[in-house]
Amino acid sequence: MIGLSGPTLCAQSWDAATQARSWAKQDKDDSFTFFDAGSRMLHTWLRDGGVLGSVPVGKSDEAPERWLLDPRNNAWVARGTTITQIDKTGHVILNLKLPAEVGDVCWDPKGFVLSYKAPEPYLEKRDFKGGLLWSFGAKPSRGEGPAPLNRRPIVLDDAGNVLMADGNALNLAILDGNTGRKLAETSLLLGPGQPAPALEGYVVERGPLVIWPGKGVVFAAVKAAQIPAPLRATLQGQALARLDFAQSRLEFLPTGLDESHILVGVLDSDAIFVNPRGGLMLVKIK
Repeated sequence: MIGLSGPTLCAQSWDAATQARSWAKQDKDDSFTFFDAGSRMLHTWLRDGGVLGSVPVGKSDEAPERWLLDPRNNAWVARGTTITQIDKTGHVILNLKLPAEVGDVCWDPKGFVLSYKAPEPYLEKRDFKGGLLWSFGAKPSRGEGPAPLNRRPIVLDDAGNVLMADGNALNLAILDGNTGRKLAETSLLLGPGQPAPALEGYVVERGPLVIWPGKGVVFAAVKAAQIPAPLRATLQGQALARLDFAQSRLEFLPTGLDESHILVGVLDSDAIFVNPRGGLMLVKIK
């Protein structure tokens, strides 16, 4: 485990390697967009290129929950039950009311997928004008009762399908990225051949999923305390579940980090985590 730094970043006024504190999701070009609470800016950052661009997101008291940049470098920022399209100057282009709070996002060249916090799975894919392309699951009613509002992390695989985690399950649902139709669920096995176990405890706030590009492998951030005791061994703090689709295998990996670190992507053979105290940490993966 090492910190991430580089001499090419010294001239930048904002440096993810030492200053990133927020959630982010790795884009196809290996860039990351982080929210800087002090400046109320979204900064898009590349390890070998520094800051590629910044978008002001306004002075709302409500911090962004999730965000992405579209092909025109406009930002889409989800706060509460609204998603706002903002241009590079900070001008609001569109406010779109949503059926629930956004739990996670992923995107491709055609649009973005929203995974909602709701009692049951509900996803929508929208184009970059805000139009609905497809939906999956039961649309939540506004003001639904006290049922747990699960954060269901999502990520696109190499084929453009949407992978979704839900609740205590380590297996993932696989949805067609063009239609939203459910294609399958994974059937992962442990090394000795037993089916993937369920996580323990209260897991409505599931950690992120990230893809290892070109490897057929997904990593899920999990708390070591939620791994069943017989499989936990010496794991502590933040752990990684390695989901190998080609081999249908699941294994748990240590990170050496505490639970507050945020998994944001994979570069080469390193999992990238945000340190909540500022900066990025690299963890070797296999």
